[in-house]
Parts: sequence; structure tokens; C-alpha cells
Amino acid sequence: METREVPSAHFLIKIKSFSLFDKYKINKYETSEFVAGEYKWKLILNFNGKDSDYISVNLPMTDTSSRPTNWEVNVVLNIFLFNQISGHYLYSPDIYYFLWEKYRITRRFQTMKFEWGLSKFISKEILSDPSNGYLVNDTCVFGVEVFVIERQAAVECLSLDNVDT
Repeated sequence: METREVPSAHFLIKIKSFSLFDKYKINKYETSEFVAGEYKWKLILNFNGKDSDYISVNLPMTDTSSRPTNWEVNVVLNIFLFNQISGHYLYSPDIYYFLWEKYRITRRFQTMKFEWGLSKFISKEILSDPSNGYLVNDTCVFGVEVFVIERQAAVECLSLDNVDT
């Protein structure tokens, strides 16, 4: 997890009366659709998923039935949580480390896998502690960025067959 001052470029949701999810045993919330990279998406917050000590956040692509057979959309995504004390955003850059280098992870959305996310985005213990700044006055703000990687690569082919040296 990293922090930054700049909010999500694509979607933010402010949740008031957050404690009512637990009180009324609401396990999941799906946001309205939003558009990023000319595609429609939703943010899904799971409050009691596979590991009930964590909040999971998923991003499904919506309106996939209108996509052609064998469609594919590659994206880089970031999931956010606003710290109301510091004014910064905690976010999960899709990165992995190989040796000493940091690399962005590209997520492939397709017919068989049209939803990605983090099953353990933040622990409920960290979120619910007001001194951490994520849940203040029973209000929190989640967000997501979806950067679509367009296929517009130039392709070059070189063949050195039949070359006299």
C-alpha cells in the first residue's frame, strides 16, 4: 500500500453511516456504473467476504454481454481509501517486485474473467480505528482508477534470410 495526495481520477464513493452495514448485516454494496476508458464498471465492496476480518474491493466490467466473442480489455487499476485526517489517499497500486525493480501489473478482463479486485484491501480493525483517519464520524471514502491499455502498437518485422555477408 502507498499513499498520495491526488484523488482517484475515475470514481469515488462516500459512505455515510458506515456502521449500519454491520448493524443490518449488509455484506456487500455495489456502486452505480461509471465509465472509464470507454467501458462501464462498478465498484463492489464486500464487508464479510472470505475473510471476515477484511474488506474486499472488486471491480467488475459491466455490460459484457454486448462485447464480441473473445473480447479482451487490459487495464491497470488502483483502489483507494481516503484518510480524512491527513488528506491523503491510501491506495493499492497493482505492482510486483522482481529483484530490485518495481513493475505495474496489467489485469486482463475477458469473457471468463470480467472482475478483479483485492480480497484483503484493508482490515476492519485498521479501518474502524478513528485515529487512522479512514473512518471518521462514521463516514469513509473509497475510490478506483481504471486505466485502459489501448492496443495501438506499431509492429515491425525484420527478416535476415538470404543475406550475403
